[in-house]
Amino acid sequence: MTAPGRLGTDHGRIWHDDRVHLSPGTVTASSAVAGASASRTSTPPRTPRRIVAVVALAALLMCSPLLTGCLERSTTVGDRFSGSIVAASSPDNPAGTPQLDVPDSMADQVSVSEFSQDPKQDTGSAASDDDKNPSAKLRLAGTKASFVDLTMGQLAQLSNVIADSFGDTGVSVDLSATRRDDIVRFRGTADLTGLLPSRDYLELNITFGGPISATNGEQLSDASVTWSPTVGKGADFTADAEYADPATAALPSWSAFFGLICLLTVGAVVLLAYRSRSTAPRPGRPAPSAAGSTGTRSTGTR
Repeated sequence: MTAPGRLGTDHGRIWHDDRVHLSPGTVTASSAVAGASASRTSTPPRTPRRIVAVVALAALLMCSPLLTGCLERSTTVGDRFSGSIVAASSPDNPAGTPQLDVPDSMADQVSVSEFSQDPKQDTGSAASDDDKNPSAKLRLAGTKASFVDLTMGQLAQLSNVIADSFGDTGVSVDLSATRRDDIVRFRGTADLTGLLPSRDYLELNITFGGPISATNGEQLSDASVTWSPTVGKGADFTADAEYADPATAALPSWSAFFGLICLLTVGAVVLLAYRSRSTAPRPGRPAPSAAGSTGTRSTGTR
């Protein structure tokens, strides 16, 4: 038995049966650690990044068709040519009258119709004109192909269309157009030695996108020229036109429009991100309102 006077003092400790009361200003170490731990683990609401990401993705998808349209526009604006081709012969041609057969790829841009011509009467006063155009005295029948907005490549395809229309006569045609800076050059050659001047007829009309500066054909207007070569021998077609490249001229306007759309899109995303930002204090820092109230309490306690 331990003596009553030494009860609870074996290890230098005194046991109190009374309840211990803490003063309001006293903070134990354990409570301080718990509060610090809670402040670290509590995370303020995050910025709704998903909303911003979704809006940015939607804006990008909206701009994609504009970029695609810009690219398509730049590839289809280029130089375009319009005009007509006439391939004909006398109606009594044993091989039949020429027939222009256009590929299906150009069916929307080329229309083919029947062509016929009655011989002009010799009036004497127009004898000089008939000498320049002997075909005017011929009765002709054949086909006429009218084309619009053909590219340089499509214009070259007309070479085979013309040659094939005369059948097995050995006719060969080569047409081409090129651009260098602001000059568009049209060049063509034709071997018409298999045709008869008293029976066959060929005519080529071309309209450029700008004024013609030089040609060996008959200029009909500032941008149009026609050739009616004498059949039975070789022929050359030359024409130069001077005008700005339509594709280059259209590029700045499309670039400015697309740039404006991109700036508006970026501005909208930035504005949305700013308005949806988090205003909560960072972890470990008290909120401004809490700090103000704490300072007031401390002043009152003192």
